Amino acid sequence: MIFCIDCFNDVEIRGAIEAIGEKGQCSLCQKEDVFIYNSDSHKDLSTIQTMLESILRIYLPESELPDEYPVAHKKSISERLTEDWDIFAIDSAKIDKIVKDIVENSLSLSDRILSEKVGIPELYNEDYLLQHSILKNYTWDKFKTSLRNFNRFHNDHFNLELLRNLLKDAEVCIAFDKKRKFYRARVSKSCGYKPKKMGAPPNDLASPGRVNSKGQSCLYLCTDKMTTVKEIRASAFDYVTIAPFKLTRDVTVLDLSSITHNSPFSLDSNDEKDRYIEYLINEKILHAIEKDLAKPMSRLDSELDYLPTQYFSDFAKACGYDGVQYCSTFNKEVYNIALFDPEVCSCGKCKTIRVESIDYTLS
Repeated sequence: MIFCIDCFNDVEIRGAIEAIGEKGQCSLCQKEDVFIYNSDSHKDLSTIQTMLESILRIYLPESELPDEYPVAHKKSISERLTEDWDIFAIDSAKIDKIVKDIVENSLSLSDRILSEKVGIPELYNEDYLLQHSILKNYTWDKFKTSLRNFNRFHNDHFNLELLRNLLKDAEVCIAFDKKRKFYRARVSKSCGYKPKKMGAPPNDLASPGRVNSKGQSCLYLCTDKMTTVKEIRASAFDYVTIAPFKLTRDVTVLDLSSITHNSPFSLDSNDEKDRYIEYLINEKILHAIEKDLAKPMSRLDSELDYLPTQYFSDFAKACGYDGVQYCSTFNKEVYNIALFDPEVCSCGKCKTIRVESIDYTLS
């Protein structure tokens, strides 16, 4: 069988097909002059068979699933692959053809996954989830409720060591560069603020924010000058002082906007089967977390709404990071950076501007 690079969304599989270096016509989507994989002639030249086989191996046919397995989650292999992963860019009928080809070329896969409904028993095994889910047996919503209403300081919902390992891919090093500037803004009087007033507030004056709890000093910066004015919710006719900051050394931050992963094939694990099941369990949780962390906040939101991001920021601090970065809710191309130690930056010459007007977009 011949299928092509455009049959897939997964970056690792697309890269493996392109690496073969052969172009032709795809027998599935009929595209011409595209990078192709031929299961007859390329099997020994590529990891495609191995990669797809390793994913299929975690599924059991219905006849081997435990009696208590939820009926609603027993589905055909193509339905399960479509719902569980973002590997394929083709419809279920075409996925079935690829799966059939992989099974026929495998020495270990059962052909019953082609004829029976399938499932993954570990997803509903509480003992397994305790070891392999970053939230153990809990959901993200249950964690937030617990953090907000029940136990804020001794919460044991997270498998912290597993979380630490999964977040390593979100580690970003920002190198010292004397030409690179970050910005901070404050609403001021027309005379503006001097540089010494533009740093992080002292601990006893620090109000709670997306990253810090009340009483914890933290320096919030932005990579774009005008976006930082929007971040402080300046009103029309306000005077705003904008200060440029430069790093005094390299810093390592945790990027809260990229805690999810592009491909299940990009992670390392001692156990291949556990690697893919862990990915499947935890990516859904990480997507929910990432979405929550990026949620816009208004002036009327409760301080308690900051607790989930404060939790992750405290965890980043405990792991030795210098701060966290996240996308601005006003411009997805711009990053906000919160540094735990304000001394890693120096403030330059300030400029005071007047906000003449504000554009509103209603939804």
